Amino acid sequence: MTYACPHCRQPGVAAVAKRWSSRETPAVCGLCGKFSHVLASTSSGIGVAGVLIVVLSGIAAAAWNMAPLLLFGVGLAVANNFRAWRRAKLWPISKESAANAKKAGWFVLGLLALFGLGS
Repeated sequence: MTYACPHCRQPGVAAVAKRWSSRETPAVCGLCGKFSHVLASTSSGIGVAGVLIVVLSGIAAAAWNMAPLLLFGVGLAVANNFRAWRRAKLWPISKESAANAKKAGWFVLGLLALFGLGS
């Protein structure tokens, strides 16, 4: 499955590339070769929604002593994940912005490691 590139408007972005895209590692259109990414807030929200669905169904399953309710929650979380990633919008990004985001990400990771080792 491919998704429409925000640059050329043609279906040239692979589903896996869209799923793993970020500012640091953007998806590349197979037709025009330009970069795009899914916003970090969207990507994080999809993951948090899945975890929340599973946790709430687990609590309900424990409260009502209905184990199949947990399986229903896992199925609902998986279905929501597929639906949300299909609807997630790709945003265009330049090659320079992606390179700068990658540098900034490594810088922040280095600072976190430095402060993490110091405590």
